[in-house]
Amino acid sequence: MIRILPRAGARPNEWGDEFYFAIPVSMEPDETATTKVKVGDIGYWPPGNALAIFFGPTPLSVGPEPIPASEVNLVGKITEPALLRRAKGAAGIRIEKA
Repeated sequence: MIRILPRAGARPNEWGDEFYFAIPVSMEPDETATTKVKVGDIGYWPPGNALAIFFGPTPLSVGPEPIPASEVNLVGKITEPALLRRAKGAAGIRIEKA
């Protein structure tokens, strides 16, 4: 089982239909680094040492696809990203691989 959790007691940051939170990882952009993400993508955002979960448009979007603030390393995908809309404003999120 894989769990993605923000720090205990920390609320995930929201940026449009994106959750992001700092994680204890520091890495440079890699071969997957891109600003072209899709709904459901999970990316590592190097400038913020953060994990970003895209489930809809962000403030930079001009259509339905999310646009990150800058390049993210693609690290995963969520199969039902629309479910995350229900978690907006939540004190915490947990995503598990079934």
